[in-house]
Amino acid sequence: MNKAAIEILSRGVGLSMNIYPANEQRIAEVERGRSCNAVLALHPGKSLSAGDSIVFALAYSQANQEPCYVKGGDSVRVILTDVTALEETDSATGDALFQISWEPLGQHRSSNSSTKRLAKWF
Repeated sequence: MNKAAIEILSRGVGLSMNIYPANEQRIAEVERGRSCNAVLALHPGKSLSAGDSIVFALAYSQANQEPCYVKGGDSVRVILTDVTALEETDSATGDALFQISWEPLGQHRSSNSSTKRLAKWF
């Protein structure tokens, strides 16, 4: 499943999410609280700010191709606490790079946790 299809499906059910590909290791690191930041490329016209949700979804990619999201694959959602423009661009796409941060999963958890697992979301 490609990113365009996922975005169409999420709009159809009233969801507005920023979806980024991730491998199993990355998703596990976020779930265990070992990772709480990332550098992402953002297409022109898109924006991110603190309070926005990001979904890291299981995907596989091959050289020079869009990532292919795994139907029924694992995913994890985080709510951003900080977004910083790096004043740099992705060498492959030319898109602007941003440093994003979120509260580590499993730490400071409450009933209103800012980070949630979305198992088999797609």
